[in-house]
Amino acid sequence: MSLFWEKQSSNRKFDIKNFRNTKKHNIFANWSPYSRGLTFHNFFLNYYVNNNKKKFIKFKKKINNLNIGNPPGITYENKYKISYDDCISFEELSFLQNNFNDKNLRNIVEVGPGYGRMVEVIIKNFDINKYIVIDYKNILMLTKKYLSKVLNKHEFKKLEFLKFEDFQFKKDILKSKFKIDKFDLFLNSDSFHEIEKNVIKKYQTYFSPICSNFFIKNAFGKYKPKDLINHLSNSKVPKKMRNLGLCCEIVNVFDNKKKSSLTKKYLKRYNPYKKTKSSKFKQSEIYPTTILAIFKK
Repeated sequence: MSLFWEKQSSNRKFDIKNFRNTKKHNIFANWSPYSRGLTFHNFFLNYYVNNNKKKFIKFKKKINNLNIGNPPGITYENKYKISYDDCISFEELSFLQNNFNDKNLRNIVEVGPGYGRMVEVIIKNFDINKYIVIDYKNILMLTKKYLSKVLNKHEFKKLEFLKFEDFQFKKDILKSKFKIDKFDLFLNSDSFHEIEKNVIKKYQTYFSPICSNFFIKNAFGKYKPKDLINHLSNSKVPKKMRNLGLCCEIVNVFDNKKKSSLTKKYLKRYNPYKKTKSSKFKQSEIYPTTILAIFKK
């Protein structure tokens, strides 16, 4: 009878230079991160939820369990459908709750809400009066459709949708359209690092006089594909991404010393209040190329 590992090792040739290269299957790596990436993704979700179980379940009970959009994820305890977006929303909410109480945030404006994951989370966890979202027309169609499914009628009425094509940094447009000229919070997550510098600075200039606080969560640098995507790649940072955002230095995100110095630059560049250095920040535990920061006027 031929044994399992006898079959596995039979007629195999090994090269000391690349025998652990998981791009090609070998007997010294059970799974390839290239072909079995979702396995690692789901194990990470389970690990993160277990580490924050009590608070996370409380958070999940407040938001939807509909799995809209059919994202990859796990069914935790055979009940809760949890995606990667749930995890980053939980982290962002926890950070906000550590810095604001339930009634601190009445009027909010968010730039680049995507499909609206944080809109839902904030409305269901803070006593919001008005929440204005700004994005391109085509994206807002999805945002509105998603939020209409996860918010009740009372919550949905708190929303105002403003197309960027109409916004265009026009003076007093928010006041004229929505009768609001002061906001407790400006919010941007995971989009400024994909926006041109001059546009980001326009947002800072436009909103800093009318917003008491800025929440920014974006990347503190650019990473090489070999560090996070494909360790066999010699590719450089993609040209189209290299100069977007305010932090364009190329960094190995696992170099803590370098990361510390770039965090200081990040906080300086994204702070819209040039006369104050008041800020709270933390490195994301989930996606450690990003920094969560609150700048207070």
